[in-house]
Amino acid sequence: MTRCQSRWVNVIIIALVVILRAPTLLPSLYTTDEGYYGTIANDILDGGTVYHTAVDTKPPGMYYIYAAVFRVAGRNNLFAVHLLAIFVVVATALVLRRIGARVADDWAGAWSGIGYAVFVHAFWPGDTLGANTEIFASLPLALSVLAFLQGQRKPALGLMFLSGALVGVATLIRQPSAVILGAMLACLAYGWLISRIHSFARVFAGGTGILIGFIAVIAALAWYYQWQGNLHDAYLWAWAFAIRYVEFETTFPYVLKRLVTVHLAVMLAWGLLWYFGVRQVIETLRSFRRRGAVPTEQVLLILWLVLSYLAIFIGWRFPGHYHLAVLPPLSILAGNAFSRFVAEQRRFPRSRWRWIRAGIIGAAALPAIGFLTVAFATRVKELDFLPIVQYIVKETTPNDRIFVWGSSPQLYSFSGRRMATRFVSCTHLVGAYAARPREVKDRAESVIPGSWEMFRRDWEAHPPALIVDLSTAVPDWATHPMTRYPVLRAYLPGYRVEAVINGRTIYRRL
Repeated sequence: MTRCQSRWVNVIIIALVVILRAPTLLPSLYTTDEGYYGTIANDILDGGTVYHTAVDTKPPGMYYIYAAVFRVAGRNNLFAVHLLAIFVVVATALVLRRIGARVADDWAGAWSGIGYAVFVHAFWPGDTLGANTEIFASLPLALSVLAFLQGQRKPALGLMFLSGALVGVATLIRQPSAVILGAMLACLAYGWLISRIHSFARVFAGGTGILIGFIAVIAALAWYYQWQGNLHDAYLWAWAFAIRYVEFETTFPYVLKRLVTVHLAVMLAWGLLWYFGVRQVIETLRSFRRRGAVPTEQVLLILWLVLSYLAIFIGWRFPGHYHLAVLPPLSILAGNAFSRFVAEQRRFPRSRWRWIRAGIIGAAALPAIGFLTVAFATRVKELDFLPIVQYIVKETTPNDRIFVWGSSPQLYSFSGRRMATRFVSCTHLVGAYAARPREVKDRAESVIPGSWEMFRRDWEAHPPALIVDLSTAVPDWATHPMTRYPVLRAYLPGYRVEAVINGRTIYRRL
């Protein structure tokens, strides 16, 4: 690849990401997760403490990223967050390009980066366009793999420590990111036991460096939370609740439905990438069968793909955005196979190659352009909560607190009003969270013991000026009226109905 060609590849990657994420540069909110992050980020800037004055179930990385952006660019500046997301996706694609070039050649790297830039946007906008954990965790994960590959080729314990530390950073953004530690350690063991390119001492030192780097990052945050006094709260919400989330009951028909309507749909949308990625895996396995050993880089990529894919099945709910974590290793493997495929195209008759090339372009362009069109078409609809925000801003002062019964954290973040309780979403109180069977959601089972007592203490400390009741308009909350819960019902006599906006009932304190 010439230097000019290399530059054009970078330009193409940047252009693809900017075009396919263009809807986010307009006023938009494609996922309520951005509302969660924004609300907690604002609480941090107001002097609050993560997992104590504002609670959610994710690790804290995204809250601090949003808080940093808001501190620099202004409160609730999602435009700045979306710009940062564009930068992160571009950077991830370029790092994947570098890994692909290191594993195979320049063209394999180029196709790896281009494949990621296209297919990371080739599904429903609510799963792909949000500035979400999968988007931000992919960059430190890709950098960790690059550092690992570099450190593996020469005795560089510093690079192994850096690799583990970057996995720690990714884990603080998205918990399942830690699975790549298993891939790295298994890869080192493979180099010692099977390919015999590493001594035991080198494998032990490298593995120790990775683990120390990982533990150092997690321990540093734990020390900070211990100093803040919220280490137990962090454990409760970011770990204990996450385990209960995974273990919470579901049903076989519901799992089957999600497999077909979400998991299979993603696989089909990314069909081209999966075809070449699986093709590369098969080729590597054949090579191992013939020679008894394959490059450790290929082993790492396959293990990374397998472990990331298995992580999709955590909780048996298969959210679309979970699948994004598979894309980095899949893109690199597919890039390797596609590079060879293009190089071998001379064996096809020219007329046949034209049809093959048209089919490949169509398989990549149709899902990307189709979902881009959907993103522009649904953008305004996703902002239908803004009239309620405008009412809150008009009828309250900046020092007033509000309470949203239901799950609409964007009402807090967009209005700039602090929460009356620590619960960004009331799903934690009633168990009506995530993609789960309706009959399970309707049971009204609190997930964290003592949640209602936390709620009561917060309400007594700063009662809200307004209550926004979503149960009167949102189907998932229709079976959870406020009067169903004794703690909340006891406060309702102190409020009167003041307005109804888009079916949502608004109460004011007497």
